[in-house]
Amino acid sequence: MRINTLKLLTTIALIFFGATLFSQENVVTENTHLNLTDSIVKHPLLSDRFNFYAGAYSSFKKTQIAVNGASNNQIIDFDESRNLNDNELTLFVNFNWRFSRKWTFTAEYFSLKNVTKKTTDTEIEWNDQIYRGITGVTLGFDVNLFRLFFGRTISKGLKHELGIGLGTHILGVNSFIEGDAYINNENTGENAGTNINRSSVSVIAPLPNIGVWYYYAPHPKWLLTTRIDWFAISIKEYSGGLWDIGAGVNYQFHKHIGVGLNYRYFKASAAVNKTNWEGEFSLIYQGPLLTINVNI
Repeated sequence: MRINTLKLLTTIALIFFGATLFSQENVVTENTHLNLTDSIVKHPLLSDRFNFYAGAYSSFKKTQIAVNGASNNQIIDFDESRNLNDNELTLFVNFNWRFSRKWTFTAEYFSLKNVTKKTTDTEIEWNDQIYRGITGVTLGFDVNLFRLFFGRTISKGLKHELGIGLGTHILGVNSFIEGDAYINNENTGENAGTNINRSSVSVIAPLPNIGVWYYYAPHPKWLLTTRIDWFAISIKEYSGGLWDIGAGVNYQFHKHIGVGLNYRYFKASAAVNKTNWEGEFSLIYQGPLLTINVNI
């Protein structure tokens, strides 16, 4: 998959430069005094066992889709219409569990929706039906994203943490078209005289990935974070790739409560070869993410 090369290389360089810079820090030992000092100095998100996040994600979107029956997998660009709401505020939730000194488990969820109405002189072929856009069509596209991730810490100190792991992004994708539909030049509308028909396709696509993260706390109340997830693979009925990149800052105004401001970039594309949907989709979501965290 294509991505801004400079953006990627800069992010990776920052991660590993930080790891080298702080690798000489004193780490926690079994000494009781040092453990007490560590608990005072460390940012809570570097040491607490359970971290819960909830927030609002404002995304700028670009979505494209092709479904079975389309001529040469005709791509429908959901961003062509000026009526499309390019920015959407949606709920974001995340749970992070440090179940041992070096191992963590993360679960994350958010969902996004696209709905647009448009008119076009071009006929749209979808699920073996022809939709005559000159009379107007409604296009809809929803995605629910679940991210599950197991990570291992490979470098850790009083102010930093570097880790790597494996996970999966589970995408639940649903899309529909509604309008004036024809098969063999005959109208397929369910109600006589209305010429309105609705056709939907949906698929659940598991996209495994590798990931790396780096956290640095310049002060016990401030934490800088960077994370990259990536994959490019073919698995059974799916093939494609994924980038999920995030960077942000957290302020811990209470021992167990903090706030964060992040920027997320998510890009995924997949070719689907299933009986209910033979085609492809391409998604790009990016924007600011405001969160509040509770840690114990």
